[in-house]
Amino acid sequence: MLTLSIILTVVITTSFFIIRNLILRNERLEDFITKQSEAIQACDKRLKHLDHKGSFVADDEIGFFFKEVEKIQEALNEFTLK
Repeated sequence: MLTLSIILTVVITTSFFIIRNLILRNERLEDFITKQSEAIQACDKRLKHLDHKGSFVADDEIGFFFKEVEKIQEALNEFTLK
């Protein structure tokens, strides 16, 4: 009976730490997803602001547009998992 109590105590304690670590990881991933979503929305807003007159569709300003897209990509790179 004592052996069973010891085994159960060890299993419950181990389970507690495993579950706690999984919850912490889940919270970090939720934060990561939230940041990704915010970054995507900010990029979308920026791209719409850049082309509010439709000048990229009509003109040959592709070089400028490409540089702006690179800046946006650099901002998104900050949110990658390390």
